[in-house]
Amino acid sequence: MAGDPTLPSQDGGPAAANLALLPPPQTMSLTVADVEDIGPSLRQIRLAGDALRGFRFAPGQDLMLRLPRREGDLVSRRYTIRRADPVQGLVDLNVVTHGDGPAAQWAAGAGPGRPLPEVVGPRGKITLDDPADWHLFVGDETYIPGTLAMLEALPRRASAQAILELGDPADEQPVLSPGQAELRWLWRGAAEPGHAGLLLEAVDEIRLPRGRGHVYIAAEVSVAIALRDRLLARGLSRDQVSAKGYWSRGRANASRGEPDPPV
Repeated sequence: MAGDPTLPSQDGGPAAANLALLPPPQTMSLTVADVEDIGPSLRQIRLAGDALRGFRFAPGQDLMLRLPRREGDLVSRRYTIRRADPVQGLVDLNVVTHGDGPAAQWAAGAGPGRPLPEVVGPRGKITLDDPADWHLFVGDETYIPGTLAMLEALPRRASAQAILELGDPADEQPVLSPGQAELRWLWRGAAEPGHAGLLLEAVDEIRLPRGRGHVYIAAEVSVAIALRDRLLARGLSRDQVSAKGYWSRGRANASRGEPDPPV
């Protein structure tokens, strides 16, 4: 999943200075090619279309889907690209299925052959900070596809850590990283998602490596803010921390596909 940054001081990112190098977004008409449940709360949805042949994206970018809702109109929802096959014209999205919003309803009912007449992408400007000496990824299950896509794109020399919070250990996903990646899963059990406690505790325990690093955060809006502020307090500069609010606890994302920041 993905949502635009809603953190005013952090709406840039490692790619912000290199926007001209990112692939330009395009509007596409795609079709659901395959659906697979890859965990209790995760469904992988494969999209296909001629527009995806030759498709380029930077790891961490997303697609914006225009989805119907009960009222009969359309809303935008953004999903991080897990992987793409530009030869076959395929893209995989990993969708969190809990909740009863238009995105969850679409994901629950998605099946092969179902059309998506309006998909825009690739979108998003937070991608890998390639010159960084080390990388740290922190978030909840909505950040699984983005984290794994970026970990797998790191060069072999790269040092990386990732901390991801899940409700169920069965949602853990394999990562095929060529670098020195250390992936830690946190389980909140029956606790409600969208609280910062577990992730803050884990971040406090991390010993940040030497050199210039970069931290990538995506979670519930208030959690992303808390994590960002905690890491800034440890001496990282603002251009070393990229934070995104993917969703907002107790409130549906706006029709544009982005969560509103907390009041």
